[in-house]
Amino acid sequence: MTDTSISACVANVSDVNPSHSFAHATHSCARNAFVRTHGHDIKRGPDKLVTNFISLTDVWCCHLAASILWTQGLKLAEQPLIDPNGNILLWNGDVFSGSLAQNDTSDSITVLNAFSKSLNITNTLRYIQGPYSFIYFQKSSKLLYFGRDIIGRHSLLLQLNNEKSTLTITSVGGKCFQNILEVPAIGIFVINLSDVKINLTCYPWKEPDVIFENVIEELKNALDININVKDTITEKELSNKLITHLNPTGKDFDYLETYPCLRDFNNTIEHLLKNEIVSGRVEFLSKLLHEAVEVRVKTKPNFCKNCISIVLRGKSINCNHGKVGILFSGGLDSAILTLIAHKYVPQNEPIDLINVAFEKTTIASQQDKHIKNTHLYVSQVYDVPDRKTGRQTLSEILQICPNRKWNFVEVNVTQAELTKYRSSRISDLLYPLCTILDESLGCAMWFASRAKGIVSNTNIGVYESPCRILLLGIGADELFGGYMRHRTILKHKGWNALKQELNDELAKISQRNLGRDDRIVSDHGRQSRLPYLDENVIEYVQQLQPWERCFPTEKMPPGLGDKLLLRLLGRKLGLQNAATFPKRAFQFGSRIANSKENAKDISQRL
Repeated sequence: MTDTSISACVANVSDVNPSHSFAHATHSCARNAFVRTHGHDIKRGPDKLVTNFISLTDVWCCHLAASILWTQGLKLAEQPLIDPNGNILLWNGDVFSGSLAQNDTSDSITVLNAFSKSLNITNTLRYIQGPYSFIYFQKSSKLLYFGRDIIGRHSLLLQLNNEKSTLTITSVGGKCFQNILEVPAIGIFVINLSDVKINLTCYPWKEPDVIFENVIEELKNALDININVKDTITEKELSNKLITHLNPTGKDFDYLETYPCLRDFNNTIEHLLKNEIVSGRVEFLSKLLHEAVEVRVKTKPNFCKNCISIVLRGKSINCNHGKVGILFSGGLDSAILTLIAHKYVPQNEPIDLINVAFEKTTIASQQDKHIKNTHLYVSQVYDVPDRKTGRQTLSEILQICPNRKWNFVEVNVTQAELTKYRSSRISDLLYPLCTILDESLGCAMWFASRAKGIVSNTNIGVYESPCRILLLGIGADELFGGYMRHRTILKHKGWNALKQELNDELAKISQRNLGRDDRIVSDHGRQSRLPYLDENVIEYVQQLQPWERCFPTEKMPPGLGDKLLLRLLGRKLGLQNAATFPKRAFQFGSRIANSKENAKDISQRL
């Protein structure tokens, strides 16, 4: 069971008028979460909606709500799950691998069973690999656990009111929540409900560092509460299979420095692939990414978004519609995911390649009314950079995989539609994030993941993808050095500074991107899956030296030095042009962002 929109609104009954009923006690803190999360945003979990009012202790009561998107197990499992001992679980996640992974059982049931048998909940989480956020009440200890996985791939928000002794924990909130914030993915948090007052303990995922200390301090100030930091959740030992392909000698650093023809893209890539050490890294990365994509493509019911509603009504149906989509700019990251996914999606099913473009206002204002909405107008006004590279890379993919039906979905967004949904829906999903960068990326992601547009070179008309699984290339730039700032840092501060920057960016990706993007994509009843942020992929890549991942020096211009290891993999898979496309930011490639605005400023449009 995954992408369950979860909410727990907890209230201290001793601070509520005793003449009020139990339901009224939680109503004030639960109402907004329930309405916003499960009414306004019901598409997030369209398969089942369940709510419960429960007394947790003599002091604390709770309103629990879950709207469920079924993507694991042979049948839908309702939430919240309650075991015979009174333990309660709200689970929004996927157990993709690790000792708790099972093929035919809903992972929410698997996790509850594991928690129920364990005296150490945080230790149990060590055996789960996959994205998740969760809320769990352990009846015997009266402890309420909540948090996000170590990478922070799923959203979780927290609102605390010390004066009223109420707190709300929810997947998605809205602007109606005051002072709500994202639960940081630095550890697992615990509240002891034996106490009358709200208290908070954190079990860090890793040994606390400067980033952890800063986040904890910010959280203390925002919540106006002390946070007790406990023992670190022990990390698993370094896997021997990942050590095999490390090269601590740095010989290929000299190899890159002395190679004379670095500006000849094709010759350089082919030359590097002949190097035994480099080729070994490419092969091992390929193996890990294939495993990451395979489990994310195969772990789902074999029904599309439309057919699954029929199945949930108890009827049988054979579905050969598209179940997997890929956010497809035509760049390196999405092209690699596309070629790998092709190997694991049944040949008789189409794969939707979703490409988003925003109306060019300058062209739109210059066109005469009588030619608007014609084919010529549409091709001109939405001819943005990502549309061009998308078509280019599609032609490459058609040559490599000619027998697959590829739906190139052109999502064309007018300025009027952008304005409408930005204010009525997207701004609530972004909240509490509110910068211009959050706005542009969030809007682009929302329209792309809606996946409603025109299928290129067909007469289908308006098409809305029936896929429930959406593969995204998030994390590739942070892992493999894809941003222009990496080139600047290396030039001015050297390799050690670049290595630290890459580590810091991965540590901060949850608060910068992942919670926001999870809320955005899930709003369409789809689930985002992020193969580049698979635990095994991350563990392997982070053991590599920075020059083994990228080589953004002046000898290697953009399109070669940045994400060099990934470019070598792209060429290994058969990509020619896409393997050498320079990095382009999503917001600029889709033409939603204004380069004259400061991305860090607060947006006045939200």
